Amino acid sequence: MESAVTIFNQILKMFLMMSVGFLLYRKKTINDDTTARLSNILLMVATPCTIITSFNQTYTPEKLQGLILAFGLSLAVYAANIMIAGVLCKREERVEKFALVFSNAGFLGIPLVTGLLGIEAVFYLSPFIVCFYLYAWTYGVIVMSGTREGVTFKKILTNPCIWAMAVGVLVFLLPQKPPMPVMEAVASLGSMNTPLAMLVLGAYLAKSPLIHMFKNIAAYRISVYRLVLIPAFLLAVLSLVPDTFATIRTVILVSACAPSAALAPVFAQMFHRDISLGAEIVSLSTILCLFTLPVVIMLSEMIW
Repeated sequence: MESAVTIFNQILKMFLMMSVGFLLYRKKTINDDTTARLSNILLMVATPCTIITSFNQTYTPEKLQGLILAFGLSLAVYAANIMIAGVLCKREERVEKFALVFSNAGFLGIPLVTGLLGIEAVFYLSPFIVCFYLYAWTYGVIVMSGTREGVTFKKILTNPCIWAMAVGVLVFLLPQKPPMPVMEAVASLGSMNTPLAMLVLGAYLAKSPLIHMFKNIAAYRISVYRLVLIPAFLLAVLSLVPDTFATIRTVILVSACAPSAALAPVFAQMFHRDISLGAEIVSLSTILCLFTLPVVIMLSEMIW
């Protein structure tokens, strides 16, 4: 129950920050160009720095084993999501499939995991974020574009989050850590992750008329799949993970049960799909997760 209260308070705090982004966008203090630039700062600087910071800890074989397990579970979760989307969504529902498969693990997952388990737990979240980009630039491109031509390994390998994990693993394995001023600078840059992410998500909320969003049946359907069906599936499957890896189990659950990824409307725009639908699914699922995620955490404590 305590973890559920913690996650509720964390989400509430994040919604308060999102409301600032919402108001700034509605007042035209920031616009689409501003949010695009903030998103780039998140992708290029804040999130990678948060990942590197989480790896700045003493090496143990148990932690390395946990990291490998987290990577394997992350790959499996995305593969399962793709199969679920294939069953529940029609062939032409490309934006819906993307929003169902991909959770907002970077924007929301990092602050939620940090608030619930501490920055050290982002160590086990990093593989999930890396898998996010691996699948997004392969399956995500294919499902949105309808062709395999847009899939390039260059886009995968040049993603800052993947390089951040590579640097982080090196920091983790080294017996002598980088100088304190260096790591403190990296940690300070990483601390921008939550505020910037919330401003961007708030701006996404402001883009769609709230009345239209709350009337969108497709947005409700995908939100239920993402916030109820997938968590129910994961609560059962992750029960098979030994209690020794309880932290990893919780990290994967929180990350996988987050609302739809903010990348959905971005990819929709990139591949000439329904941008409004993508934005409305992201916005509605983000609002609804205020109620669903604490319940999921509470159920996990009861089951596990």
